Amino acid sequence: MFMSKLGKLAAVWATVAMTAFSAGSAVATEQLKAVYQKTIEAYPAPKLDDVSGREYKFLIDVTKTKPNMDEAFKDIWTQVKTAAAKRGFAVTEKESNPLKIEMSTKEYFDTKDQALWSKGYIIRITTRFKDGKPNPDVSVAVKSVNEDVLRTLATPLAVVGVKKVKTEAEENIGFGPGGVLGGYIEKGSSFSVPLDSLGKFTLGDFGKYVPELLQLGLPAGTALLGTKAFSYRVKPGAIVLPGTEPCGVSMEAWSASEGSAPYLYDFSFGYGDLDFYAVAATHAAGEQFMIKVVQGDLRGLGGADGEKWGGSKVRKLMNRPIPAK
Repeated sequence: MFMSKLGKLAAVWATVAMTAFSAGSAVATEQLKAVYQKTIEAYPAPKLDDVSGREYKFLIDVTKTKPNMDEAFKDIWTQVKTAAAKRGFAVTEKESNPLKIEMSTKEYFDTKDQALWSKGYIIRITTRFKDGKPNPDVSVAVKSVNEDVLRTLATPLAVVGVKKVKTEAEENIGFGPGGVLGGYIEKGSSFSVPLDSLGKFTLGDFGKYVPELLQLGLPAGTALLGTKAFSYRVKPGAIVLPGTEPCGVSMEAWSASEGSAPYLYDFSFGYGDLDFYAVAATHAAGEQFMIKVVQGDLRGLGGADGEKWGGSKVRKLMNRPIPAK
């Protein structure tokens, strides 16, 4: 999940619900109404009062950039800056080491037949590395994958037994079926615990922190299988949009093992800590960046199956395409 400077974007992955991926024209530029307008019309105030921001996402095919990871990040960032300037968007860059790589692992837990996803939940463990060594404390995030937005926002995701918890909601924006720009609301809780406190990674091991996981009709002893990605992330700068602070950019590479070649890249930016209903200009500008810059000039970086995933790496990892409407 991605963190803007305002601190409320993607500290957590969690409950996910589709709101606006709709079939229609073959390209997003033909949409008659902006995504944010459709979202607000479908959920007028105060229904989205808990949604504090947005993250915009785009998946990148590894074969469309440089084979070396360092060179690939430089290539993607250069293309973003060039295309943004061409389209009249301001982009800032960090003065010091903008392409410094941060390493972590992200492991998603479910049953073999993905029973948790089917019931509306995903569990993720993020392990961060420093000086090549994993931190003994890990970040646990719980998500839900629901098409019903109000159910998403009403999901408690209560956490017990830890000192600090973040529970937040945001809208994620990406290109879905037919190349149409759309979005989904996500709500999530995240917290940190020692890795060894999670035992054998059964449902009960996670349920002792998030009790509602034990009310899904599965035994506490249910074994959960981990699907792990090695993450290499850079945060080179920000996109400047009206009505908010510069929106931090994240570019991430995923590989199957430490040091192996990436099999996927992504580009994202976003903002948070805002009144979702009061920043129409911000939403509109973010969507125009996606349509004009990403889809218009950076389309060649996307994979042939990119529209299946709505910009979501975890959907691709777990083979859970965006439902066509």
